[in-house]
Amino acid sequence: MAHILLVDDDPEVIAGNAEAIESLGHSVSRTSTPAEAVEILREETPDLVVLEAIFGGEFTGIDLANALAESHPDLPLIMLTKADEELSAEELAGQDRDQGWVPVQRYLAKPILSDVLTYEIEHLLSSAQ
Repeated sequence: MAHILLVDDDPEVIAGNAEAIESLGHSVSRTSTPAEAVEILREETPDLVVLEAIFGGEFTGIDLANALAESHPDLPLIMLTKADEELSAEELAGQDRDQGWVPVQRYLAKPILSDVLTYEIEHLLSSAQ
């Protein structure tokens, strides 16, 4: 099975998402900041990363996504965001990676249903093979 890295500053979101992912048989690493995620990624390369877009501090999930696009260009990324409060899912999904938008494969609105998250994870993992 796959190894998934979860990056979110909400412990309840991390716990719920980890439980859903582990129920599929995948292993999960968890962290609450993008900086900690960078440290984890120095030691291990997960099969997929699920990250929050906005964090307090200067290094955001968007910054992490851009850094990962350079250092791990084949690593699938799912971004959890409340940006859909301002942009529609179609607008978010329609952004082209080559046009300077955040380089992720999926934008999912928070709060996310565990069934939706696990479906997207399974879909991206099967597409990456």
